[in-house]
Amino acid sequence: MKLVKGSGKVPVIYTAHHASHDFHKFDSRVALSEEQKIRFSDYGTDLTVPTNGLASIIAEHSRALGDLNRDPNDPGRFQTQDYGQPIRHDIWRAGKELTEAEKTDCQTTFHQPFHDEIISQLTARRGPTFVVAWDNTAHYRIGDYLTGKHEMMRPFILSNRGSEESGEAGSNEPVSCDPALLELLAEKFRVELRQRGLPDEVHLNFVVKGGYVCRRYSTLCNAEELHALGVTADIQSLQLEYDTAITHDQITLEPYPDKIIALREAFNAAITQCL
Repeated sequence: MKLVKGSGKVPVIYTAHHASHDFHKFDSRVALSEEQKIRFSDYGTDLTVPTNGLASIIAEHSRALGDLNRDPNDPGRFQTQDYGQPIRHDIWRAGKELTEAEKTDCQTTFHQPFHDEIISQLTARRGPTFVVAWDNTAHYRIGDYLTGKHEMMRPFILSNRGSEESGEAGSNEPVSCDPALLELLAEKFRVELRQRGLPDEVHLNFVVKGGYVCRRYSTLCNAEELHALGVTADIQSLQLEYDTAITHDQITLEPYPDKIIALREAFNAAITQCL
């Protein structure tokens, strides 16, 4: 992982946990082409991640070596196929899949240090602090598209584990950040996006509800574990998912530098106004 110090203007720790497509020592066993490896990552999130927080923690390994936005006990953190549509591709060459021992090694080498760094950042805090999971998704169907229960990816989705198109809690679990904060952030973000000529369609908890980072790093959701780990500050978390069609050509993967900068600056401005 890479730790990038921010300006400290807002008390936010950003995580770009799917930013890399690097398979490290396992690369020769990978069946994916170089392009497919890139598409399996949240390519460009290391460039769009905001710079106004306390720090950004950026992954430097492919999510195939242990998805950092999944629970460490979730067997699905080691995917065997990518998310290609309409056909998913095998990640590993036949007979070259990760062994159980290698999965344990990846857990120790990649997953645990990443989350230890988040905890280290949070234990140093005394005032209210926010964790923002920074993700993107290709311009394709999200949800269970194989069963027909799907929607096309929208330009932006802000999530706090709440009810669809609302920041309020659903019936099954608490929210990871104050609903009023999520709704205010959406409002401010729309304005900032519009001013920069970017799509201003921002949804709340639309299909994407927020993953492990949201669930874990919030004292609204997980106070007991965080306190046991030495976190004494009030912590809230949320997730942003954006459509990569905004920042990259979906055929060639060519980046749009001006839009990358505009997206980063729009979120910088919006969250600064909120916090």
